[in-house]
Amino acid sequence: MITLEKLKQIKCPACSTKVAEDAEFCPNCKVEFYNCSDCNALVLGTDKVCRNCNADLDSKKENTAENKVDLVQPIYEYKPLEVFTNFLIILLSANIFFAVINIYSDVSDISFMNSNSDSGGVLYYDEESIESMVIGISAILYFISFYISFFFYLAWVRRAYRNLHTLQLKPTEFSSGWSIGAYFVPILNLFRPYTMMKEIWYGSQPIPSKENLYNTQLHLGLTSSSFLPLWWAAVIIDRIFSQLALRLGLKAETYKQALNSLWFDLFSQFTGVAVCILLLYLIWTINKWQTEKHETKLIRECPYCGGKAELEALLCTNCGNKLMVSP
Repeated sequence: MITLEKLKQIKCPACSTKVAEDAEFCPNCKVEFYNCSDCNALVLGTDKVCRNCNADLDSKKENTAENKVDLVQPIYEYKPLEVFTNFLIILLSANIFFAVINIYSDVSDISFMNSNSDSGGVLYYDEESIESMVIGISAILYFISFYISFFFYLAWVRRAYRNLHTLQLKPTEFSSGWSIGAYFVPILNLFRPYTMMKEIWYGSQPIPSKENLYNTQLHLGLTSSSFLPLWWAAVIIDRIFSQLALRLGLKAETYKQALNSLWFDLFSQFTGVAVCILLLYLIWTINKWQTEKHETKLIRECPYCGGKAELEALLCTNCGNKLMVSP
């Protein structure tokens, strides 16, 4: 393999004048040359066969300096999740706070309805009290906080999914646009968001070092696949209870229907708190993993141009030459 030291003493194939490693023509005889794609030796633009390895150069013209630029342009760039993660932590914490107030409200309403309804099912309730006003304001703030947090969550998921292009060698299973669109397509939104989150979960986990093998085994045990099904089951259950509470509340005309609506709303508040807690752990963990994996990626020098390349990279992002992948 050609070393960096040898490349720095490259000579023109026509007049043997020393040339710079990134030169495209000889400063002495002015001939143009490029690198053979098989052995990386300099060859003249008029050569049809490499003088070093006898490779057919007519079929290798795509490796000339002019075309290498398009080959190595990065499509994706790693972007930190920290800003979105911090916003989500604040918003999800606010959701939990308002949900607790709503739970208190539902429990109070259920208790009041059970103790203050007459035989005909008529309720007598003072809706102008300060407590009722506070609960009403809390419900509005919860509604606003929920939709803002959902917006930031979608932005967070899209960025986390796009980052996988820089954190793993294999391509992602879906396009990053589906990380948002999957939540709005009927039927598909029952399983596709979970599939993509699972891909983010495992693709973000940092590769451990050999010195940390024991802790790695413990780490993988703590981050098994049991967490993601628990999180997604809580999301689905929360959706069901929320929809039932909304539909029963809109159609409630009797005491019993209103009471059933309150019970389902109470259950949805509890599942909503569970989803927020699980989501807090999820986004915090993935943010930590992606940051660690990005900062600790093993780097080596490209033997052709001396640029930085990932240890398992297939192409050098500086010169475009193929790299030997370590076993």
